[in-house]
Amino acid sequence: NHSQIRPVGKTKTLGFIVQSSTAKTEKLTKEILKYLDKIRSNFLETLPKGDLAVYVKSLIDRKTEPDKQLSTEVTRNWAEIASGRLEFDRTQKEVAALLSVEKSDLLEFWDRFYVKDGRRLLITEMIPQVGVAAGPMPPKSMGYTSSMASIAKSSGLVLGIDDLAAYRQDREKLLLKSVDLERLA
Repeated sequence: NHSQIRPVGKTKTLGFIVQSSTAKTEKLTKEILKYLDKIRSNFLETLPKGDLAVYVKSLIDRKTEPDKQLSTEVTRNWAEIASGRLEFDRTQKEVAALLSVEKSDLLEFWDRFYVKDGRRLLITEMIPQVGVAAGPMPPKSMGYTSSMASIAKSSGLVLGIDDLAAYRQDREKLLLKSVDLERLA
């Protein structure tokens, strides 16, 4: 099992990877959501000041540890360039911010980004085809048509793929068009 927070563009994502050979994906997703809903009451509100200081020191130690390989430094700096942020002193700024973190900051952060701002979820499930945790294959098509797409687009911003089969057909058409254009060139 694995969790991480990482920047994507100008947003931060909180990701979990949870695997089980016995629990179905629906159960795992349900348990992750239950865990997230209890973070404030079970962890943040009950966090002793001394424990917070230990966590902060541990993060500072990890952030200020010298790179062991040149590739680590290069990857970090290229990430700054690729993102357009160009904050090459990010580590120093983060350490300065960590030194002033208090429990109230954690509570405010959690309330703002998880509770009050409304949570936005992207759930990806890998469903095994055999074994105890196996489940039925999800439908490849939800019956979504191009006329439905135009109605949805006219009503506002639509993000994502609404129908996998339609997406694949549209993608194949675009690939064929690009191949035809290359032949003409």
